[in-house]
Amino acid sequence: MAIQRGDIYRVNLEPTIGSEQQGKARPCVVLSVSAFNNKLRTIGVVPLSSSPRPLPPLIVSVPSAGQPTSTALCGQLRTIDKRRIVDGPIGRLSQDDLEQVEKNIKHYYGL
Repeated sequence: MAIQRGDIYRVNLEPTIGSEQQGKARPCVVLSVSAFNNKLRTIGVVPLSSSPRPLPPLIVSVPSAGQPTSTALCGQLRTIDKRRIVDGPIGRLSQDDLEQVEKNIKHYYGL
């Protein structure tokens, strides 16, 4: 499976601890670099949601994820094993939305 940066997959994020984003089939956008995605067993993802309202830099609007209310939970960046992927890809972020996610993650993590 060729996993590309910006692709959206359903991912099993369970088990979680405390305030980590939960979900057995949560949509997530791949943020790690495509060249690494195809060589390593892990990928970096950001969970997506349709319920919270934007609150940059933690939560940013990404309408290209499938719904006008879609958001990226930039404060929940995580590395997962590819075996957590349930199916997909189910979509792809636009370049503009991907850049917004990158910008807000950099802000949140002080990069």
